[in-house]
Amino acid sequence: MRREEKSDLISALQSSLKEANGVFIIENHGLTVQEMESLRNDLRPLVSVFKVVKNRLMKLALKGTDFEPVSDMMKRPTAVAVATDALAVTKVLAKFADAHPNLTIIGGKMDADVLDTDGVVQLSKLPSLLEIRGTIARILVEPGSRLARVSAEYGKKNQ
Repeated sequence: MRREEKSDLISALQSSLKEANGVFIIENHGLTVQEMESLRNDLRPLVSVFKVVKNRLMKLALKGTDFEPVSDMMKRPTAVAVATDALAVTKVLAKFADAHPNLTIIGGKMDADVLDTDGVVQLSKLPSLLEIRGTIARILVEPGSRLARVSAEYGKKNQ
């Protein structure tokens, strides 16, 4: 890679990091090209960047951002997922790691927390925002629907 290409890559990574709400580091030793493509396709709607990148270049891109502590996790060849929906990314990574033992989740950073492997797996078990909204809506609608059912049954009883 030429120097101009490296600087373009670093600036592109920095701009995607500004819009991100999470960064996750994985090691992908032993994954086939098809498995990597499958993971990339699963992550595509949830990340702005998912790529295998040289650690030195990624560390330069992370410098001066909120995600700088993640650079300490990058010791071996890694892939980086810069997430726009961090919770959904943890779910995809954990599910994929269960199915493919060659994929190792190293950790990441989401909001103010630096996460290790266990932290990412624990986050993946939390319900998504959409599921939480559905539960709240169900809780709010339930009393009214019960009242309507009771009233309807009472009306049928008197006829």
